[in-house]
Amino acid sequence: MNNQQRKRDTLLARTLGLVIIALFSHNASASDSSEQNDTECLLNWGQTFLPHLFSPAVSDVQYFSPYTYRYYPDTNAYVGVSDADNHVYYQGPDDVAPQDVGDLPYWLGQSGCGARPYPVIFVHGIASSAEVWMPYKDYLVNNNYWSFGGIPAFNPSTNTVDISCPVGSNIACTANAGDFYAINFSNNQHLSLEAQGGELSAVITAVLQANPGKTKVILASHSMGGLAARQYLQGIAREPNGNIISYRDDVAKLITVGAPNQGSFWAEQCHNTVDVFDIFGFTADVGICELLSLPIDKNSVAIVELQPGSTALNTLNDMANHPLPATVSYVSLIGAGQPTLSGMVDFKDGDGIVSDNSQDLMAAIGGFSLQHNAIKMDIPFRECGNKMYVPFAGDVGQTHSCEPTDLGVWGEIFRNL
Repeated sequence: MNNQQRKRDTLLARTLGLVIIALFSHNASASDSSEQNDTECLLNWGQTFLPHLFSPAVSDVQYFSPYTYRYYPDTNAYVGVSDADNHVYYQGPDDVAPQDVGDLPYWLGQSGCGARPYPVIFVHGIASSAEVWMPYKDYLVNNNYWSFGGIPAFNPSTNTVDISCPVGSNIACTANAGDFYAINFSNNQHLSLEAQGGELSAVITAVLQANPGKTKVILASHSMGGLAARQYLQGIAREPNGNIISYRDDVAKLITVGAPNQGSFWAEQCHNTVDVFDIFGFTADVGICELLSLPIDKNSVAIVELQPGSTALNTLNDMANHPLPATVSYVSLIGAGQPTLSGMVDFKDGDGIVSDNSQDLMAAIGGFSLQHNAIKMDIPFRECGNKMYVPFAGDVGQTHSCEPTDLGVWGEIFRNL
């Protein structure tokens, strides 16, 4: 930092009460270290999710008692917290004085920083694995200072759960206690939803055993993983021997992302073939599921059960006989912005694979009263998705597979933890 910048920082701090994300003190105690992590976590969140306000991204923090802050030269902005009132302040290029934007605990809640009362288990969807959440994992470890407990997986040969660390990863992993985990199903295309719910039930037990003193978890589930979570919560998951598993009141919240609560047209049509005009200029008969950038097995149990009106979905959405527990909070993150086939020539809004209506839990279960929040968001098309032209239907694209790596989804998960 040059002398001119130092002078400017000092002047602002003295005359305008420059406030930026604040620590309570700067001693070297363990609690103060935690408070500094909270402050830096919030600063990291701001520059990641609000780059139009805070750029370029920086890693260091500056101190001018009693303030901890960062300065962003490209946007000529300051952000930080005051020890005096424990509030967050922002000063932009057009502000003549720092603006009080609220107390620190509120912003810690928005950013996934601060206290973490429950371990979070991330659940993958069809034709996927724990790997789909790894970019989020990297952010949580490097920017939020969360501890990664590892990848819990049910072992069908021993009926036990093993918690392991990713091979070759340079991200710290405990394979034991942690703030978050990413499950691997033993085989998520050839396991029924009931069996997936059974494996998730065993994983929840293992995670709580690895975290003494914790009594509940939060589930953040993508796609079909949301249905597996519902199987357990509604008491219709099964052990490998076929026994029904009762819900144990050990889930605080279920966050679903792109969950096909009423199924998907793609699963219904997976065995059908269509003439597709591809980018090379010729047509061919291909299976409709082959149009997707996912390694879908059209003969799998999962495809049968994801069809609208399937026995599995009808049972799952029968709230009269299999209610969701009212003690759990629910959040439906609804991917939108892509025309989604609900019939061969019929479109609805959605993420290209699952319609917005199907992703909304309350639309699936009807008029039952639950603590539920539905959040609809456009998922930008990126290389993680794919597009194709289907005769009689037109251009069809999907961003469903982009949802676990979407910054907007990450932000909403943080806000709803």
